[in-house]
This record gives sequence, C-alpha cells and structure tokens, in this order.
Amino acid sequence: MKKNTLIAVVPITLLIVISLVLCIICYNETKYVSSYFDGDEIPAILSMVEKQKEANRRLDEASRDNKFTFDNPYVELNPYGVSPLSAVIIYTDKSKNKVEVYINNRLMTTIEASNTHIIPIYGLYEDYENIIKLVSNGKTKEIKIKTEKANIKYPLEILKKSDTLDNSNIYFTVASYETWLTGWDTDGKLRFYFTENMRMDVEWLENGHFLIGTAQGQFAENFVGFFEMDYLGKIYNYYLPENGYSFEFQTLKNGNILAAGGNTPVYIKEQVIYELDLKTGKKVNDINLLELFKKIDPSFEEVYLGQKAIRNGFYYNEDTDEMIISFRGIDTVFSINYKTKTLNWIFTDPSNEVFKNECWDEYKVVSEKDKYPYGQHSPQITKDGLIAFFNNGYLRFKGFEAGGEDKVSAYKNNYSRAEAYKIIDKKAELVWSYDANKELFSHQYGSIRIDENNNKFVDFGYVLKDEYRKDKNATLSNSEANPDNIYALLVELDSEDNIIFEAKCEEGKYRAFKHPLYNSKTSNIDLKQLNIYNEIKEDELTITNSNELKLDESYEWINTLKFTQNTFETDYVIKEDDEINLYFVSSNGKAYSLLYKDKNITNKNRIFNVNLTGRYALFIGINGVIYNPKKIVQF
Repeated sequence: MKKNTLIAVVPITLLIVISLVLCIICYNETKYVSSYFDGDEIPAILSMVEKQKEANRRLDEASRDNKFTFDNPYVELNPYGVSPLSAVIIYTDKSKNKVEVYINNRLMTTIEASNTHIIPIYGLYEDYENIIKLVSNGKTKEIKIKTEKANIKYPLEILKKSDTLDNSNIYFTVASYETWLTGWDTDGKLRFYFTENMRMDVEWLENGHFLIGTAQGQFAENFVGFFEMDYLGKIYNYYLPENGYSFEFQTLKNGNILAAGGNTPVYIKEQVIYELDLKTGKKVNDINLLELFKKIDPSFEEVYLGQKAIRNGFYYNEDTDEMIISFRGIDTVFSINYKTKTLNWIFTDPSNEVFKNECWDEYKVVSEKDKYPYGQHSPQITKDGLIAFFNNGYLRFKGFEAGGEDKVSAYKNNYSRAEAYKIIDKKAELVWSYDANKELFSHQYGSIRIDENNNKFVDFGYVLKDEYRKDKNATLSNSEANPDNIYALLVELDSEDNIIFEAKCEEGKYRAFKHPLYNSKTSNIDLKQLNIYNEIKEDELTITNSNELKLDESYEWINTLKFTQNTFETDYVIKEDDEINLYFVSSNGKAYSLLYKDKNITNKNRIFNVNLTGRYALFIGINGVIYNPKKIVQF
C-alpha cells in the first residue's frame, strides 16, 4: 500500500511543480506584454467622430433632466467643439408644442412639436451678445448667447449688393488654406465656420443636413470619406466608401447620391463615379471611366484616366440619363449615358493630342476658335439643356503643372470666364458668357451655377493680383505656394445679367454656394444617431506571437504618427524600397501584423481597413527593425 501511495504522490507533485512553473511563465508573459500598454491611448476611429460620442452623451443627459424647462432651458454654445457660431437649447415640456425660433429679432424656423426639445441654433454673430427668442404655446422666452471673436484670417469684403437680394441666404465658401468651410451674410458678416478641415463639394439634403468631405488620408484633393452633418458640427453619418471621395456629390430623386472617387480610395489609378445608398453606406452602381475609354481606344494612355485626369466635377440629368464630366487635367468635358455606360461626345480643343487616334473623331464636338474648355471646373446641365462650366482659360494639359511654361508673363492674354454652350449634333454654340471684361485670370479653382430662374453665381476662385501679373519674375507655381498673390471674386448676376452681388476674399476659394441656414421647418436634433459605414475592403492580418517580434529590443519612434482604422500618417520619409509593417499587440501576447507596404511595391502610401476589437499596443516595423511609438489603439 505504501509503495502504491508513493507512486501516486510523485506524479501529483510533478503536476503541481509544472503548474507553478507555467503560472510563473504566464505571469511573466502577462507582465511582459502589459508593459507595452504604457502609452498614449488613441481611438482607431477618426478623433472628431470619437469626440461626438461624449457630446451626444452629455446633451442626452440634459434632455432627460426635467429641471430644464421652457423657462429654465439648458443652453450650450458650440456643443460639438467645431462650430463656434452655433448653440443648442434643450428643455422638456408637459405637452407637445411647436417652437418658433427668432435669432436677433428675425424669425429663422419653426421646430417640430415635441415633449423634448433639442433645438439647434445657427448663424450667431461673432463677438456679440446674440438674443434668441423662443415662442411656444403663447409664451416667450429670451436667451442671451455671447460669442467670441472668430479671428478669421481671410474675411469676405462686400463690394456691391442690390436691394433685391434675399437676405435669408448665406454665401458659403470652401477654401483649402486657412478657413475651409465658412458662411457669410449679404452684409459680409460671418455667420458660420468650422474649426476643423472639412471641404470640397457641399451637398445639402432635404432634412437640412449636408454632405462634406473630411481631410482624412488626404492626397491631392482625394479623401477617404465624408460626413452627413449639420451646422452645429454634429455628425449623423460617417461614410467610408470603397471608392473614397473627391470633388463632387449630387443627390438623386431616390434619395441616393452620386459621388466621385477612384477604383481604390485616395490613391487613384482609375476614375470612378458611383451611386451610394445613404441609408446603408453601400454602393449600388458605378461607372469606371477607364473601362469606358479603353473600349473605345485600347491604346489610350491610362495615366490620363487616373490622378492626372483631375476629374473635378460632374453633373447628372436623371430625366435624360446624360452625365457631364470634367477632366480638367486634359482640358476636356465629356457627355456620357450613365445607365448604358456609353460615350456621347467629347468637348476639347482640336489640338488636344490626348485624343489623337482616329477612333475619337466621331465623338469630337466642333466649336468656334478658342471656344473650348481650358482647365475647366464645375460642369452643369442647366434647365434649358445648356452645358455650363467655369473656364479657367489656359491649356492645363500643357501648363506649368505638366512641365510647360511657368512664368505668369506667358499668360498675359489669358483670362477666365463662366460659359454656357448649346451642344447639338456635336456642334457647340456659345450662348452665354461672363468674362469680367477679360481682366481676371484664375488658373485654378472656380465655379458657376445657373439656377431655375436663370440667375448665375460665379466664383473666380484664384485670381492673380494685377501687381503679380506685372512682375516679370512671377510664376504660377509660386502663386500656389504663396496665396498672398491671389484673391477670390464672387459675382452674382440676375436673369438679365445685372450684377446684384459682388464680394472679394484674399484667399483662394474652390467653390461658392448660396443656401439658407434653416429650412422653414426644423426637426429636433437626434442625439442617438451616429452611424459609421465603413465599406473599405478589410485587410488580411497575419497572426504571430509577440515573443517572436522581440519587442523588448524595439527602438524609440521619434517621428510623428497619426493612425486610424484606415490611415497611417507620419513625417518619416517612406522610400520606394521600404517594407513597412504595422503590428497590433494584444494583452494576451498575440500580435496582428498588417503589411502596409511591400518592398517590391513603389506606392508609398495606401488606405486599408484593420478590423480588430479591443486595445492594442502599436509597433512599427521598417525593413525588419521594430519601433515603439508608445501608442495604444482602441478599436
């Protein structure tokens, strides 16, 4: 019996020893791994989106607090931290009542009936004690909201305005340097601005919200995605489409939108225009312009259908299925049928060598001398079927950007203008033009919109100053490096082409719009809506053990770093033959590796989609050497 007992005890003792050793090893490994979780925590989602969650929570808490009543409302200026001339007023009511909102003695909108009112306040004056008056169920409440001075570097200077102007509209401008999206009234007073970089096209929706691009992952004028938001800066939907976003939106009758992008986001090799369902974030249709052109001309140089094309605008007529597309990089406007994906015509100077092959001859539009698109922007089909666009007035294809003449003196006879053509049977007739006496040369930027009443709104977006044009050493490239040598001129014309509004800004304006701040009826803010639609293709991650990476031998990362689920940005100069891996180390010792750049691929940047959950320590591998930036990513 004793012998048998001894035999039984030995294995038990060994198991205990082994278990203790394993526990020590596991403890040391846990301690070893957890030591890498000592760093700054950053969200994998765009930080502006992440911050919305806290603002929504705070405001929602106020909306459920019965102490805030019509007579004692909750008031917060700039609740989302990005729109300083906005505010929110919150209170509860025992009965459902509509609310009329007056801002500085002007009726702005009527808020829908509700027991819980979350009222957006837009268009406050800067550096001013604004008076907000709420009128509901026979009662009136006045609220004072003091704003700070905006210190906008480039204000709008009003040169002319007519008494016939509708003062309810705001002049919105989009710029790339300092001010991004701003809104001004007819007196030139600032009524809206964002402190975050959001820009390119602005597309207003029926619910009073608008779409606008984020600068996330920006390359040239291509972005990863865009927001649906309001003037408070509240984001309702954050879209990350599989094709990215650049330059243009257009709403369709079915509630979907058309947007411009590429075959992949941001780093575009093939230009794509796609239809997106805003309710799901999913693409439902598209047209790849490279594929369309290659069917006509298999030898067409693909470089002119990628980034160099600079497809900077389109306009779709749903009734006729005609879509107009501008490729300013090759000085051409196209007409296609979107549904059948067929080409109708191309409008370009006959000397354009991009279309040298005979197969293009049947598509070319004939026009009078010099009446062709040159570096053009913002195409439109008017209600009368005219083709309008802002003609920058120089051959972009042979300009300084393409290695051509850079001296401003070489362009002394060039001028920009807004134009509208009648194109029938591939013959173009110029039927309307506004050229400002041929005195303005805006070699980039610019827009034109002709409304249903035949009023025109023209943005000479990047006008070279007279003194700069007279400087014999002045160059176009230097004007882009130093915007002090340019200005933007906004001109509004009535149906008889009388100037009813004119304004100037010492900053280039990509586009300009007219739109009211409010609809006549406004909904209370939906604080719970913050949807993220990430349709970018998920990347395959390699799983390894953190021990194999020898993280304890990693070097300190001394360069800048910005990381999101879809983007990696740094001031480290990535070389063409670099191999770069991003490692995400979990607390249990697993390391997930993303091959960001293969050494055999010359593209230095790309967009990706890392699909992980939880907290991970981020490490960077460059050519086999691992660096620790001391960042903890929360997915």
